[in-house]
Amino acid sequence: MSSDHSSEIHWMDWSDAAFERAEREDKLILLSMGASWCHWCHVMDRTTFSNPEVVAMLNERFVPVRVDGDKRPDIQDRYLLGGWPTTAFLLPDGRVLTGTTFIPPEAMLQKLREADALYHDHKPLITAQVTSMAAQAEADRVEAEISQGAFDEGVLEGLDIVLKRSFDHVNGGFGGEPKFPYPDAVRYAFLRHRRTGDPEMLEIALKTLDAMMGIYDPVWGGFYRYAIGGDWTQPHYEKMLYVQAGALDNFCEAYQVTADNRYGEVAAGIKAYIEQSLMDSEKGGFYASQDADMGSHDPSADLILGEAYFPLSDSERREIGIPHVDKTIYTDQNGMMISAYLRLHHVMGDHSARDFALKTADRILAENMHAGAMCHYSDGEPRVIGDLPDQVHFARALVDAYQSSGRKIYLAHAERIAEFLIRELRDVVDGGFYFQPFDPRAKGELLERHKPFDENAAAAELLTKLHCLTGKEVYRDLAARTLNAVAFPQTMESIIGVGLGQALDLFIHQPLRIVVVGNRGRPETMEMVETGLHAYEPAKLVQILDPDEDDLTIGELTYEAAESPAAYVCGADFCRAPIMGSEDLAAVLDDVLSGPPS
Repeated sequence: MSSDHSSEIHWMDWSDAAFERAEREDKLILLSMGASWCHWCHVMDRTTFSNPEVVAMLNERFVPVRVDGDKRPDIQDRYLLGGWPTTAFLLPDGRVLTGTTFIPPEAMLQKLREADALYHDHKPLITAQVTSMAAQAEADRVEAEISQGAFDEGVLEGLDIVLKRSFDHVNGGFGGEPKFPYPDAVRYAFLRHRRTGDPEMLEIALKTLDAMMGIYDPVWGGFYRYAIGGDWTQPHYEKMLYVQAGALDNFCEAYQVTADNRYGEVAAGIKAYIEQSLMDSEKGGFYASQDADMGSHDPSADLILGEAYFPLSDSERREIGIPHVDKTIYTDQNGMMISAYLRLHHVMGDHSARDFALKTADRILAENMHAGAMCHYSDGEPRVIGDLPDQVHFARALVDAYQSSGRKIYLAHAERIAEFLIRELRDVVDGGFYFQPFDPRAKGELLERHKPFDENAAAAELLTKLHCLTGKEVYRDLAARTLNAVAFPQTMESIIGVGLGQALDLFIHQPLRIVVVGNRGRPETMEMVETGLHAYEPAKLVQILDPDEDDLTIGELTYEAAESPAAYVCGADFCRAPIMGSEDLAAVLDDVLSGPPS
């Protein structure tokens, strides 16, 4: 082997140039996909990818490509192989030959030799037999598809059984080990307790949140990403924005349901951590993550592992330094946190949380919306335009911002994003939405389009809410087609299917509607809105209709204007007489919501 190689790997970006080089030189691509926060990615850089023999072999026999999975969710969605880092060997056309996660130096040398020999010795057979992962997954999906009947309460009762079966009655949470937070399952448990009065559902939600305190940082607040142990021990110490968003939402709801200050204190602790570490307080926006280890982004520094750093006190931590924060502002995760911050305002009256959420929404609309679609992030120009997670999570946040502020512009932008979904991402044959727009120039697995479950569930919920807020039947029709597109029996019989529960419930049961008819500029109007937002009902929508600006007919209902602001409280089979004043509205809501579960 030649000895005049550089001491560093000649990484290339995921680009046409990389694939053209692989085709021209007839070499496999070594795809290394990591993330800013990823502990084992940093370890692999310091060991495997610093090993002189590995460096030399990669530079000589392969086309090394490096991808930050957080910055390229489309690539991560198609190529992630079990976790971070992902180490994948790709054919020159981008299809996966083989791959795994972390590989130590000696094992990497062996894999490099084997993959290189396999490709060059058996090229005709390999290129003929390697099938796109996405194409195979789609074939499996179609083969497993069973015609669905109408969605009704029985479908939700089936999800109840799945949730109870998956619940860890000893340790809280779901499944064995490792233990990850599962905010959608907790939300669903709270929702079903409210809907049916089932005490086991409340136990599932609260025991899970109590157990999750094993991965809570008692010094700075905030939650670590997950626990290795099934009893929520041995945390992985990185802190992710989306984890904080899910936990904040769950703990706010627990406080609202129980009035137990412990849950409110945890919610406040999450906010305190975000303000300290994951917030652009000047411009608005939430940062993506904080590393588990000290020195992870400085190859010359000693690596102090999270298990040695995070058990320390505040002063001891600060004396060592602060772990790296990825200050990228991602659209999808910011959408999740905007919604969680607005929930904090609704539940605990935190006006600063509402104001910062709206400030963030305004910034992201200004920087990350392009021709009606959201990009993933912006560094002076838009990056990764049109991916489904960014569209649905931010549009849901806009719907929440519209309810909280009454500003029509937020609803208008949510509808613009919905128009993009329908135009560019919809499967017009089978329903549902693809992960990304079709790009004929895409490489490898990115040429195959698929419909991710979680984001389609979020899309169905978004469309149902837009139907309720606008009265447009097209949204409800699309929500039904989306639910049918992903509610396959094999999915609905696993804990994954519980992620569809909230969208299904909203679709099956008409949400409680609190409509305030009055001028947006009058304090009495906004007082009534805040009263409606504060009331605990997981399936509710709050809306202002200004007689001077808005059509007072939504769907089949027409609301009458009066000299003073008036509130209408309507359910599936009732509509209360107009209510004047926030105190009377609070009393009516107490009466409506204190009745038997519906």
